[in-house]
Amino acid sequence: MTQRQRLKFYDSPEGAVEYYEEYEKVHRRLSDRRERRILNRWLNQIGPLESALDLPCGFGRYLPFLRAHGARVIEADYSRDMVKASRQNSPAAPPSGFRCFGHEIPLQDRAMDLCFSMRLSHHLVDPEVRRAHVREILRVSRRFAIFSYFDHASFKNLLRRVRTRVGLTRKPAKSTLRRSEVHALVAAAGFRVVEDPWLFVIGSGHRLTLAERVK
Repeated sequence: MTQRQRLKFYDSPEGAVEYYEEYEKVHRRLSDRRERRILNRWLNQIGPLESALDLPCGFGRYLPFLRAHGARVIEADYSRDMVKASRQNSPAAPPSGFRCFGHEIPLQDRAMDLCFSMRLSHHLVDPEVRRAHVREILRVSRRFAIFSYFDHASFKNLLRRVRTRVGLTRKPAKSTLRRSEVHALVAAAGFRVVEDPWLFVIGSGHRLTLAERVK
């Protein structure tokens, strides 16, 4: 599926429903639990937040989580239906939000205390768009950035490449980043990588990154 086809499906009611239903699956619940443990520890280390950008916000999966750490949350997503769903899921205090691409954020430099971007990078087919996404969330962050990406050196990606080479699968190559290039992007933006663990070493190719601004 091309990037344009992915975007068209994602920005539709059907795409929003599929995304929501994906997190009802057992393996998604397990990865979500592991993800939240890591993120909760990081946010406790960071301390109170004034503001946070949640991109992509999805159906508001992390809205209560970020608000619990004191943040005024602004949500952004390419899917209009996702932004709408998140607002409907928080009728008492609906979040502010807008639609945008992950690599073109209409906010000023250092606009937010925290830029938070989970599980977007691996959906971006173009490698330069993946790198631009990392640059953007770092540009908009005043203090911290938390994001995930699919590591090129992960066991899961290595297995996919081997299976493709020997003809055992026709699945397309994963949309990955190398850890070294992520670290270079972080440093170039005036940040340092605090931690970047695997979500799971075997079952997942995702790496979570906590970066802190130092310049």
